[in-house]
Amino acid sequence: MEIESTAWFPLDRYAPAREGWYEVQLVNGDTAFAKFGEGEWTEKPMLVFTHWRGLVSDPARSDETETIDAEVMAAEGVRAAWNAFFPGMGGEAHQKH
Repeated sequence: MEIESTAWFPLDRYAPAREGWYEVQLVNGDTAFAKFGEGEWTEKPMLVFTHWRGLVSDPARSDETETIDAEVMAAEGVRAAWNAFFPGMGGEAHQKH
């Protein structure tokens, strides 16, 4: 599946309008994923990020409703990928909150 993401937005100037997962750009130039909800970044990488972008550039597609199962599966997939690339040390392993 091809991802048609949005342009990058500076974190210090803009916040997402919708809750959900976003790709973020870390200060070192790498990218990761973070979740925005209830007016704040609720799940985010340990490293500081400066920009974010949506994963769908077509606003009509972003309004498609997803089931909670789909969101849980996406969150677990992101967490699994995050743990694979950035495993925690000992008791600091990334865990569900």
